[in-house]
Amino acid sequence: GEGKRFKGVTGVWVARNRYAILDSAGKLLIKSSAHETTKTIELTGGVDYIYYAGTGALLLRTPECVSLYDIQQKSTIASVRISKVVRVVWSDDMSHVALIAKRTIALCTRKLE
Repeated sequence: GEGKRFKGVTGVWVARNRYAILDSAGKLLIKSSAHETTKTIELTGGVDYIYYAGTGALLLRTPECVSLYDIQQKSTIASVRISKVVRVVWSDDMSHVALIAKRTIALCTRKLE
């Protein structure tokens, strides 16, 4: 198929037929595989990057922390204080996550404990 271009900071798949885009205004756009916006979520707290966190969930990065966000509930489930995360790596079964910052690595459970 043909590709589409969007002005956004980052984008990740959140389900088999939906993806999320963090736009430059700090809004989270949920789009269908047909590239139609199905949901727009206003984010607060200076979210500057999003990462995959399983079906229907995202990790939201701010300069000071990373939060687990439920797209359906439009709510933060948990967060962990770690600044300047540059990479997120999930275990094969998605039960643990490594949040990698410039000088720190935080190993957390699926619920950021």
